[in-house]
Amino acid sequence: MSIKILCLTENYPPRRGGMAQSCDRIVDGLRKNGLYVDVAYFCAGATSFKMVVQQNGNLITVPVSDSVPHALNCLYNYLSDPSNDLKHTHLLAFGGTLPMIALPVFKAWLKLKAVVMLRGNDFDLSVFTPNKRPLLLDAVIASDAVSVLSSEARDKLELMFPMANAVKICNGISCENWFYDPSDLVAAEAFRRDNFRLGRATIGIIGQIKEKKGVVFFLENMLKSGFNEKFSLIVVGDVEKSVNDWIKEREEFFDIVFLPFMDRFELLRVYPACDFVALPSHYDGMPNVLLEAGALGVPMIAAQTGGIAEVLPAAQASLTFFPGNAAGCIEALAVAAAMTKEDRDRVGKILQKHICEEFSAEIEIQSYCDLFKSL
Repeated sequence: MSIKILCLTENYPPRRGGMAQSCDRIVDGLRKNGLYVDVAYFCAGATSFKMVVQQNGNLITVPVSDSVPHALNCLYNYLSDPSNDLKHTHLLAFGGTLPMIALPVFKAWLKLKAVVMLRGNDFDLSVFTPNKRPLLLDAVIASDAVSVLSSEARDKLELMFPMANAVKICNGISCENWFYDPSDLVAAEAFRRDNFRLGRATIGIIGQIKEKKGVVFFLENMLKSGFNEKFSLIVVGDVEKSVNDWIKEREEFFDIVFLPFMDRFELLRVYPACDFVALPSHYDGMPNVLLEAGALGVPMIAAQTGGIAEVLPAAQASLTFFPGNAAGCIEALAVAAAMTKEDRDRVGKILQKHICEEFSAEIEIQSYCDLFKSL
């Protein structure tokens, strides 16, 4: 029997961000491995249904208004309309609110096998959010398999929902297609020269800069320990208001530059300007920045949580700390401040080799193919 997957998602290009990148990578990989995938993309800006034929599947843009029930009822009608000729064997909910709401109902009405892919927020936040925990429970119970990004997430899920068929499949990256051009290195060097004080190592803080990412905690401990005088900071991405307000009130104490949100290939001119990338998250899934920077040989100063702990090798241990542990964070900063360029290069090369061998996109996609074929 040929596998035909219906993927429900709120995150897909042209939407920007790590979630959209991950969904696109997984869908593209499944299609290239011979699985048929129709993507139903919930888009707040759309005014009508639109279907675009793609290789080994379709992209169905689903308009979303203020009424979620209306959007999902209309999507069901569209999927079951014989004139659209949409037949599926499997349902995939790629995290998010609407896919999780739809999964139990669509699985029953369309008579499909179902997989839910839980990203970081889908579990970490939903379990403590009163109106979202029932959605999580319904989706987990209805699913034939629940995919998570780390051993920590799998263990937590199984402790709460022993009936779940929890499967760990980590994010991946195609290292052969991910590298600097000489012009990227020239641009990064010019950026450092034009923006930062000489003699300081640079730390990149990249992505969606919000409270869960531990940025205020990280900078508080940097300031408290005096390491703000040892490092320059590059902050790239959308900064949550509370985090932005905290930084702006103390900006005079940091050698810091802010850059707007960038797509991953734009970041190839930023990563080589970083001696380290910081991931001090209180809790997290598996940030794309972790694999992107690591696959380029940039060492991490990071919290030992979720997918971050899953990825980092032993060579990185002295640069990590238990999430929220101030003493551990300061100790990791002290280790980073004492490292020479040769030390950073050595640790970075170990990390790069580890990611390219153990967290390749090929391993990720094959794991998903095996999962769907097993159901």
